[in-house]
Amino acid sequence: MKQNANRNLIISLLVMAVMSGSPVFAGEGNISASYLYTLSNFTGVYAISWGGVAVDEAVNEVYVFGGRGIKIFNDAGMEIYSFNDEQELGSVRSMAVDDEGNIIALVSGENRFELIRCTYRGEPLSKIELKNVPAGFTDFSPNGIIFRNGSFYLVDEVRMMVMVTDRAGLFKDGYDLAGLIGYTDQQRVDTGLGGFSVDREGYLLFTIQATAKAYVISPDRTTVRSVGKSGSTPGSFGIPGGIVADISGKYILVADTLRCCIVVFDRALNFRTEFGYRGFSPDAFIGPLGLAVDGRNRLYVTQLRDRGVSVYQIVAGG
Repeated sequence: MKQNANRNLIISLLVMAVMSGSPVFAGEGNISASYLYTLSNFTGVYAISWGGVAVDEAVNEVYVFGGRGIKIFNDAGMEIYSFNDEQELGSVRSMAVDDEGNIIALVSGENRFELIRCTYRGEPLSKIELKNVPAGFTDFSPNGIIFRNGSFYLVDEVRMMVMVTDRAGLFKDGYDLAGLIGYTDQQRVDTGLGGFSVDREGYLLFTIQATAKAYVISPDRTTVRSVGKSGSTPGSFGIPGGIVADISGKYILVADTLRCCIVVFDRALNFRTEFGYRGFSPDAFIGPLGLAVDGRNRLYVTQLRDRGVSVYQIVAGG
């Protein structure tokens, strides 16, 4: 219910923002981004709004879900395969690709959710049963999954909690993100996460739309950093969405859904630059939300208005 209300509010604000038509580009830093293409099939751009993206970093294939079926795109951004068109796996909330090329689909199931391990073309292999889950995760209901460094990270964006398991589903660790940033139970209920990812060193990255902030938490919980304030000036946030680290680990990129740009910070969360602008040209954005980075440091950006997934080449300097 809360997610639907947030989505409707964002769309309403974006309608007003698009009517204003102001472009956005500012800042300088040792990082650059250039538009490459938008994921397509043989009829043109694959039209989807705010679809989810998972990347197979070994072969740089891209999986897009959230529309009708799951679409697979090759290294050149062309659709090469589709599955789950009739929801054979069920309703897919999220998915990840492990380092063996297997797909792990997070689907709505009889017990709130299920994890299904599939081949790289979506053929079911087995279900992953969670084991040794502590009492604090009794009501845990994830809507996102990430594979990183041999572990699965399941995120419940509504409850602001993360569960870490091994490949077989054995509980390894759990993070109460709301508690780590000093939120009360009421603040947890009122906010939720806008975006979440895990970088290659195991740092947890997330945004909170209600407070216009981005956070970075170290794996051992000893470091909690945040950045952000509401505004329209470079480095501030309208509505922060997806968040990822580039492949070098030097930079953190945040989608600003309202201002229609990508805001870039260094590891210490100092503002470095931002790129993108509001509009309908191929290299512009309409409501950017989800972000993913592949093994060649290409950034995938999901958008509204059936604009699909735009791809940018990120070049990070020293």
